[in-house]
Amino acid sequence: MVGTLKVHVAALSSQPEVFWVTEARVAAARGRHAALARRLRFDWSWEHDRFADGVADADILIGWRFPRAELRAMAPKLRWIALTGAGTEHLQPFDWVWRGLKLTNNSGVHAEKAAEFAGAAVLAMAHGLPFFATNKPERRWEKRFTTRIEGGVAAVVGLGGMGGATARWLKRRLGMTVLGVTRTGRPFRWADRVVDARRIDEVLPEADTVVAMAPLTDGTDGLLNRARLESLKPGATLLNMGRARVVDYDALCDLLESGHLAGAVLDVFDPEPPPRDSRLWAAPNLILSPHCSSDDALTYIPRTLDGFFANLERFLAGRPLKNRVDPRRQY
Repeated sequence: MVGTLKVHVAALSSQPEVFWVTEARVAAARGRHAALARRLRFDWSWEHDRFADGVADADILIGWRFPRAELRAMAPKLRWIALTGAGTEHLQPFDWVWRGLKLTNNSGVHAEKAAEFAGAAVLAMAHGLPFFATNKPERRWEKRFTTRIEGGVAAVVGLGGMGGATARWLKRRLGMTVLGVTRTGRPFRWADRVVDARRIDEVLPEADTVVAMAPLTDGTDGLLNRARLESLKPGATLLNMGRARVVDYDALCDLLESGHLAGAVLDVFDPEPPPRDSRLWAAPNLILSPHCSSDDALTYIPRTLDGFFANLERFLAGRPLKNRVDPRRQY
């Protein structure tokens, strides 16, 4: 593959600034990858203001949201789309992806930050912080005595970039036994046992805490349903950093209100933000974070661009790309 490649950046100023693929951030990345950068020329659209012109002769597209149905006609030379996020449900179904078009995400960029947040959340729930936070506005003075988390059991649903790093953090930093749930059930270095999703009911009753890190697919939609949440031991806790629809939030609220579950932390919602009349706002022992737990304020786009350039080297050499999205698996 020879010559200069045209890269169009479909930037979105409507997103928080942490996600902006700016000229300055790209220039800094080009400086870190100077030899590869000489093979590229970049142009931008912001909020798709000149998207059609920009992609008309583009070989590569960097972005997150873009017209899908019309994309092939708009961008006849396009060979690769590098997404600036990990989730792909906003692009499903993938019937718009044509043969020969490569689609990658930035899985892995979130891993270390997600693991730290997950560790903090699991530790906070184990020591009753959601309970104390619920009591404060009510001026209610009620003791809750807890025990150490070391030796406890965490069920991590999804062992991809974020889930794998979280499993490592929980096992190494907190001394927990980690039970993994994945699509394949293949062994994982930082999990004591891994089962495939069809056997999830074997591990949930053992868990002191459930950490949901799975992407949203046909197979994970509603995976943690009412019956499975009810199967958790009394006093168990739940953290969801994957996708909202993996967990039955109505059932979760019921179990928090009844006291069966001791606490929960949610970072993902559908829709976002939750409506003002959502039960989530009033449910006890529940902490809500507005889908920002895994996005590092300083390094998110720099690391995303470093991953792009690492994949560019593979692209130029005709080698398989990392973080390739498989339309059949939906991630």
